[in-house]
Amino acid sequence: MHTPDSTTTLPLSAETQRLAALRATGLLDTPPAEEFDRITRLASQLFGVPIALVSLVDAERQWFKSHLGLPVRETCREDAFCDHTIRTSNVMVVENALADPRFAQNPLVLGEPHIRFYAGAPLILRGGHHIGSLCLIDTIPRSFSTAQQRQLEDLAALVLAQIDLQCSAARVDEATLLPNRAQLLQDIAGLCRAEPGGRRVLALVELLPHDGLMDAARALGMGPIEQLTHEAGQRLSRCIGDGSRVYHTGVARLAVLLRPGEEEAVQAFAQQLLGALLAPIAASHSGLVINQRQRVGLAPFTLDPADASDAPRRANAALYQQAMPGASICGYDAAVDASYRRSYELIASVPRALMAGEFRLVYQPQFERASTRYTCVEALLRWDHPRLGPVPPGDFIPLLEKTSYIQALTQWVLDTALAQIRAWEDEGLALDVAVNVSPRNLEQPDFIDMLQSACARHRLAPSRLEIECTENAVLTEGPTLRAVNAARALGVRVALDDFGTGYCNFGCLYGLSAEVLKLDQALIRPIGSDARALDVVRGMVQLGRTLGYRLLAEGVETAEVFDQLMEMGCDQVQGYYLSRPLPAQEAFAFVQRWNELVSPTPTVHLG
Repeated sequence: MHTPDSTTTLPLSAETQRLAALRATGLLDTPPAEEFDRITRLASQLFGVPIALVSLVDAERQWFKSHLGLPVRETCREDAFCDHTIRTSNVMVVENALADPRFAQNPLVLGEPHIRFYAGAPLILRGGHHIGSLCLIDTIPRSFSTAQQRQLEDLAALVLAQIDLQCSAARVDEATLLPNRAQLLQDIAGLCRAEPGGRRVLALVELLPHDGLMDAARALGMGPIEQLTHEAGQRLSRCIGDGSRVYHTGVARLAVLLRPGEEEAVQAFAQQLLGALLAPIAASHSGLVINQRQRVGLAPFTLDPADASDAPRRANAALYQQAMPGASICGYDAAVDASYRRSYELIASVPRALMAGEFRLVYQPQFERASTRYTCVEALLRWDHPRLGPVPPGDFIPLLEKTSYIQALTQWVLDTALAQIRAWEDEGLALDVAVNVSPRNLEQPDFIDMLQSACARHRLAPSRLEIECTENAVLTEGPTLRAVNAARALGVRVALDDFGTGYCNFGCLYGLSAEVLKLDQALIRPIGSDARALDVVRGMVQLGRTLGYRLLAEGVETAEVFDQLMEMGCDQVQGYYLSRPLPAQEAFAFVQRWNELVSPTPTVHLG
């Protein structure tokens, strides 16, 4: 039997240093980790023992970072065989504990787990501190050769390599010295193995709102922000005590894993976290002080890999959802999150949808008062998503306007609409077409070239095309206004969409860069029953025509409203009373039938 060194006690100062080194690893009371469990499984199989442990010897206990074959996570240090192992630099072997006077009366020998054989290799950090052991336990006496001792030392070296990794930049943020996002994910995975089906709450603490963070980084650099995050992490660590860890998961972002309880209790603890940050935190020599609004995003999750791996994303999503009344505590809302993820899926699906033919156009005829004919159709975009079904334009157009995809989609709409007008004209039906364009389209340097090329490609005069723009495009100075004026110079008509519901007023009509004013349906619908609404629309029509604009009313749904618009001299109307938006073939049949009825010889547009 190999015996330990003759030293029986460690000087107090050395023990204090040893405990400081142990706690500096950040391993105590952390969730299980597969990297350590893999080593204990290997040790158990290699040596044929039922119990293998990675033991860390704390002040009053030994705590197991990995425990195979033993149902407890810690035991009293006074009874720990490993407390003897850390006093030597060699493998300690006890071949028969009942025959060893040091252990014959040990509670772990006389009772569970009835230790008879023990072999432990000390875990010695680079600084020389002995923090624990990789140990083997059996319930029957056995021998342990010198070759086996060397093998156990090799496995202990693997444990130390994992400890080094835990303390390296791969697991610890260099600036704040806090465990990082990689460590958080590993700890969550360990909890899933240790407590499958259990519950936790991930609290994500935002120290600075995004705009404040960007302003500070721009003015001062990242150093002061990292100092502030370090100090905030220390405050939170003192707040939560030894029961959990504070993780640095992003710039000015900290995270804490909480045990679930009543919703009120979790919120109360989150409020304590915010309370720890209540006093301003200053970064030395920078003048930067965190005294802005901090927030906590709370995301409950189940300890199974699929749900747990999504917890950081959900906690981040919670930060941007509606805060609970009276506090900056934001609870995760699955419905809000689902809506946001749907929006993101729509954006990401656009390239595929364009290639797969998921987009289509429908056409709503526009009635002209002067000729009593349908002379133009508005091309309206529809999306038949294979998984989400029909997606209204209001759900995806505003999203796409924030991305470069709006260029490709507008190009597709323009080409498809002009190709359809060309096809109808080849069949004897001459119509103009109105297409909606985004301010983002107008900002593109090649927008006018795109219009000109599309008209030429489909052998149509630019005058056959009308582009509908929102007020901010027509009224804004700069590239958008220049694009609008260039389109008019090309011969393309420009219509101001949704007139009367945004920023436009009567004064702006004097210099508006548009030829057609589309009166929004919100103005039109009430005029059949509201005399004041009727007077407003009548005044807008009269003033618009006086200033040389064509007036088009949309949202006409009743005969009474149609007659009123005709009586006041509105140039064009469209709406469900006349026709819903129709697929190309049905639109062709509808317009051709009406125009033939009104005049058997339609007027063909030249060019």
